[in-house]
Amino acid sequence: MDHLLPLFESDDNSSGEPQAMSTVMMSISQRDALKKAFEQLGVTDARGQFAIVEELTGQRIASVGDLEGPHAQTLIYKLADRIDSAGRKNTGNAWGDREEDTWIDKL
Repeated sequence: MDHLLPLFESDDNSSGEPQAMSTVMMSISQRDALKKAFEQLGVTDARGQFAIVEELTGQRIASVGDLEGPHAQTLIYKLADRIDSAGRKNTGNAWGDREEDTWIDKL
């Protein structure tokens, strides 16, 4: 069984030691997009924003600078969905609230 390659190690790691993953922090453009999205949602206080960050990404942050890039991108997409759905009324009727035509609508 010595011929099997380890699944979670890179090929250049000949020492067998686990490698640390580098953390990519959010970019300036991501920060700007998030600021705009929160403004559109009307969430202007840090406590409210941090709660939404944790709810949507699972990352708890103490300051904006703590937000990692991949989490920021997820947050941008999910905030955009919230902005899109904010203007729609939800009646509780899945058939009535559908956004796209079904095959039956197209007949």
